[in-house]
Amino acid sequence: MQLLAAGVSLALWAIPGASMILLPLEYLNTHIHELCHALAALATGGTPWYIHVYADGSGATPVTGGSGIALATSGYVGAAVVGGIMLVLAHTQKGARASLWMAAGFLTISMVLWVRGDLVGILSGIFWIALLGVMAKGLKGDGLLFAAQFLGIQQCLRSVQSLYVLLHINATSNSHNDAEIAEQVTGIPSLLWALLWCAISVAWMVVAIRIPIGRGRATGREES
Repeated sequence: MQLLAAGVSLALWAIPGASMILLPLEYLNTHIHELCHALAALATGGTPWYIHVYADGSGATPVTGGSGIALATSGYVGAAVVGGIMLVLAHTQKGARASLWMAAGFLTISMVLWVRGDLVGILSGIFWIALLGVMAKGLKGDGLLFAAQFLGIQQCLRSVQSLYVLLHINATSNSHNDAEIAEQVTGIPSLLWALLWCAISVAWMVVAIRIPIGRGRATGREES
């Protein structure tokens, strides 16, 4: 069911106009994507100045210094790592609840440190922190597992959207595409970067989801 829901949402990204239905979810994806850029900048000696999340679901994280290739790669691959961790945790209700609190914690860090001067980013960040908290506290059983696994899958699939952005076949445009930045830094074609990120993210998702599927049926109804 989680894979079906994620597949439908991914298909909607490719249909002009239909992506507006998923815009609130896109804001969450973009917050985490941009936070990964900021963390990569810090990890490689750079300075992230702020995070913006725009009304169309795109985002920006200007930085000074840092590793260009790490910065370009970190958005999509970093989001996939976050999603995979959520999937690994979400094989029990306790783990699923922890994964939702983890996502809320990441957003809180981003809001406190970097989201500035951006009304859409501020409001959407507050909305998702509150919603993740409500889900973590209020959901139980299959509903809790579904929420955590669905959001984890969404983060893993985020890199697939890089192909839509790069090839201009989705409804969201982005003039600072990460794959194009990676091409400028390395000389390797942007399409190859986008395909590589997709392969890494999807492979990580497949590995991570095996644990929830294998154990979730046996322990998903138990609070452990």
